[in-house]
Amino acid sequence: MRKILIATLLSATAASAQVEQGILEDLQRDFGGVGGVPERGPVTSRLQAGAMLRGLDKMTGRAVDIPVMAGETVTYERLSILLDACRIPAEGETQDAYAFVEIQDSREEDPRFAGWMIASSPALNAMDHPRYDIWVTDCIDAMPDDTAGSEPVEDPVPEPLDEETLPDDG
Repeated sequence: MRKILIATLLSATAASAQVEQGILEDLQRDFGGVGGVPERGPVTSRLQAGAMLRGLDKMTGRAVDIPVMAGETVTYERLSILLDACRIPAEGETQDAYAFVEIQDSREEDPRFAGWMIASSPALNAMDHPRYDIWVTDCIDAMPDDTAGSEPVEDPVPEPLDEETLPDDG
């Protein structure tokens, strides 16, 4: 009985090795080379001069567009935002924006966020902050004319209605 068990284990090990060898050969055939790793193709994205970010104060609900040029630091509330790069896909590819930003809260030593943000998937790599949300909306070629000096541009917020302008219910 013991000899049968040992023979069964040895044949199973040999069969497993054959399957692994077959998988390795398939990978080498599909991807080329001994390492089985394809070579990286050319970078097709284009570097842009800056980015349009959007900031949200979760306490007030106020959203603000924040234009920033690459290499510059802008301030939004108590956050300092440094844009390292903003890239867009090459012509003919699905349009998107990818920005590498570093965000520092003035009340903390370490950066709150440092990495790539993707416009089409803001939650994929989001900044975790209890009060503010920052995300990239687009890359820009130049600073918008109406926002000289990298100051945030607030969305218009409607004024609250007072008692006199409300319709009379009855």
